[in-house]
Amino acid sequence: MRRRAVAFPALALVSVLALAATGTGGPREPTAPAAERTVGVGYETVVDAASTLPDLAKRLDEVNANSVTISVGRLDWTAFRWDAHPDLEAVPGRDHVAEAIKALGTGGDGKKRRITLTVDLLVPAWISTNPGLAGINADGTRSGEFASVTALTAGPVGERLVDFVAEVTRRYQPDAVALTELMFENNTFGGDDRDSYLLASGRTDWPRLANGDIDVEHPSLGAWRSKSVASIVAKAAAAAHANGATLDMDVRAPWHDPAGDRTESGHDYGLLAAAADRVVLWDYFGINDAAPAYSEELARAMARRSGKFVISVGMWAADGRIPAADLAAGLEAAVSGGATAVAVTPSSMLDEDAWRALKRVWA
Repeated sequence: MRRRAVAFPALALVSVLALAATGTGGPREPTAPAAERTVGVGYETVVDAASTLPDLAKRLDEVNANSVTISVGRLDWTAFRWDAHPDLEAVPGRDHVAEAIKALGTGGDGKKRRITLTVDLLVPAWISTNPGLAGINADGTRSGEFASVTALTAGPVGERLVDFVAEVTRRYQPDAVALTELMFENNTFGGDDRDSYLLASGRTDWPRLANGDIDVEHPSLGAWRSKSVASIVAKAAAAAHANGATLDMDVRAPWHDPAGDRTESGHDYGLLAAAADRVVLWDYFGINDAAPAYSEELARAMARRSGKFVISVGMWAADGRIPAADLAAGLEAAVSGGATAVAVTPSSMLDEDAWRALKRVWA
């Protein structure tokens, strides 16, 4: 769940706000709410603001949310005590995950909410003590957050990921586990990754431009990265399935072609739909210079593909958070495009206007 946001409209002036948010020629017809309505709960709430969980539970009831995602940590810190890696526990002696599930997992009406536990794949603390795990950029600089392809597919990062998924699904018995931040920036050019690329591509060197520089946009790189991501996702999915859970995979959205993929990040949607149980599309229009109405195009394009998907609206915006009107418009547009599962993240960025908008859209 990357640092972005979703905000909902306090649509008293429905027609005016919908028009402004979507840029269409008139107000939308009301849409029925999505069957699955998720609020994402990040580590900043699960760990840093655990005392607010009872109030959050009431909010979820008010807006008719029937699903939550709960952060369980990263591979280099956990929101619970993991006996295999006790040194990773964020707050010793306290199981924040169990507390969050207890507070949010059941509605006031006694109905169970869908529980998804989110594992973040950024590993800055681990890299700080084990720099050899870091991905290397084409200019030779080392990533401070992203592991290399090899560390993920054939090294300790991937091994710990599979163990982590097995641990949280066994311990908490969630409906699903989600992988977030499992992607690549341009940090796949270390020596071990070069060997991986050459083996996968059948080439004898990196693709290069006429001036000898690495062609960082060459399609073969995206194909290799995508197959690498899909391979580790499949292993994590198998670990989740062994404990009765499914696996969701967060992916970046295509902003210039709604029917496209993001293979440069390792996100070939077809490969990931085959490896995971669902693909969760980061519909973070607030930081991507897109209109909320684009959510409909994204959903429509995803609905034409094989596999299940979720449209996740992020609250982040270039200047803070998206307006409540944009949040509502984005969610409604996604449903109009065919999405049956939608999400808003993170809960920590939902203000009063956003909660009111969610209540209206999800009523």
